Amino acid sequence: MLSVLAYGGVLAYAASRVPTYAGLVAAIGVLGAVLLAFVLVRCSLEPLPWALILLGTAYAISLFGDGSGVDEGAPLVAAGALLCGELAAWSIDERHAIAAERAVVERRAVAVGALVFAGLAAAAIVLALAAAPVGGGLAWTVGGAVAAVLVVGLAARLGRRRPSLH
Repeated sequence: MLSVLAYGGVLAYAASRVPTYAGLVAAIGVLGAVLLAFVLVRCSLEPLPWALILLGTAYAISLFGDGSGVDEGAPLVAAGALLCGELAAWSIDERHAIAAERAVVERRAVAVGALVFAGLAAAAIVLALAAAPVGGGLAWTVGGAVAAVLVVGLAARLGRRRPSLH
């Protein structure tokens, strides 16, 4: 259910950005929402990427329709889409006959939170670099590359963590 709220929040933001294209944005987003509902009802992860792609397409249309350049809300949109995907996958995993131990659930919650926070931080860094005045040169390029490597490294580390059996 929380994945649907994250999806709806991103879609509502995208549709409210450009009133002239709100119908098109909403139509594409609703199609993705139907796919997300199918994912959750049928416990099938295959359509999940398509639901998120449609959400991203709806947001991209709102960006092009606005034409004002950098969107300050982009990091939150990225974090919302990531959270939607992670929570939808988690929801399906929880429907298995074998219940996960509390410690596993807690660690997964922490990992998802850390991943979303790292994604939010990375998106904010990219946004800040995009909004910075031109002329930063090599220092800005190196800073962006280092930030990207750190975020990917953090995501890989969180993905490899295994709960201890102690």
